[in-house]
Amino acid sequence: MEGLFSNRGGSGLWLLNIYITLSGSSLYMAINQDEGRTFGRISSLYDRARISYPTKLIDDIVNYSGIGQEGTILDVGCGTGQATLLFAQKGYRVIGLDTSRDMTNVAKEKCSSFPKVSSRVGTFEDVDFSNASLDIITSGMAWHWINPEGREEKVHRILKSGGTLALFWSYQRKEESDFVKAVGIILDKYGGVDRGPAGSKVRQISDTLHDEFMRNPAFTSVEMREYDEDFEFSKDRYLDLVVSYGWVQGLSEDKRIELTRDLRELYKKYEEPLLIPYKYVLLLAKKSQSPV
Repeated sequence: MEGLFSNRGGSGLWLLNIYITLSGSSLYMAINQDEGRTFGRISSLYDRARISYPTKLIDDIVNYSGIGQEGTILDVGCGTGQATLLFAQKGYRVIGLDTSRDMTNVAKEKCSSFPKVSSRVGTFEDVDFSNASLDIITSGMAWHWINPEGREEKVHRILKSGGTLALFWSYQRKEESDFVKAVGIILDKYGGVDRGPAGSKVRQISDTLHDEFMRNPAFTSVEMREYDEDFEFSKDRYLDLVVSYGWVQGLSEDKRIELTRDLRELYKKYEEPLLIPYKYVLLLAKKSQSPV
């Protein structure tokens, strides 16, 4: 899920500033944490609209980690359980962690036939886990919502020796679809350049984290893997997908109505189903024996 954040008191917005270096230039990105607060209010819409993850990506995490059948996985920012369910189906003990009880309730219902699945409500920063208690920590579309201060240190502390951190994201391959390009032009008008789902900062985020992990002696065997997959959307589901993004939820009602109207006007030029090309990015790292 995209909605894992730290609660900060007060009425102002807490902006998590991420400095990203690309090709020698500095790209400054401010992630508005208030956007993450919207997901619990739209849990059913979110679950209906969002895509899942490729079987190959999940298999690669399992194979890379070497986890035993009795192993434990923490799914950080589990949302409505898209990834949680896929690991549960393999028989592992999975703990889904999210800040929204509404989201974890959907995840619990989805995983109700798997008794080894449990959930916790809270932030990764605040919910505690025993030292060296987890085989894998996963986070799909959520790691960028977590305060980076002390984030990797906590991962190192609660992972077992040689344990795995697996972070993954998805984004639409805009350059391969005239439809997604056209959606991107509309979204840029309302949300600023390169906002999801037709735009994304995923590539910058994942590349930057990869470089950070490569330099961090607390982690070893750092890898990046990519997967392409195409999805068929109805027009209604694609509209639900757009509306499920935090920045769209943060728009005024009038602006959301205008955005919806613009998308429906665009739809007149395209037939269903809409074929949407996606790319998934997976960042893998193992806990090293080096002290943090």
